[in-house]
Amino acid sequence: MSDVEKEVIDLLKKIEKLNDTEKEVMRYFISNVSVGDIRATLDLKAKGIDDPEKIIAKLVKEGLLEKGDGCFNLTEKLRPKSVRKMIQI
Repeated sequence: MSDVEKEVIDLLKKIEKLNDTEKEVMRYFISNVSVGDIRATLDLKAKGIDDPEKIIAKLVKEGLLEKGDGCFNLTEKLRPKSVRKMIQI
């Protein structure tokens, strides 16, 4: 197994351990791989997510999301469509 495959497996295990609200935020970023920070916050609040900024910060810390320049992105290792299809949340 390659190092990249091991890293993807580790990320998938982290996703499994998330609570339901955190998983909902991850589903949003799996569908929307790169989103402006203001847009993401508004969209997630519209979905009923309380304090999306706090959840996004946790997911960035966990390595599941990345903070770009004015945006948030699904971490690079989870971006391939083949990997996103594997995520069952």
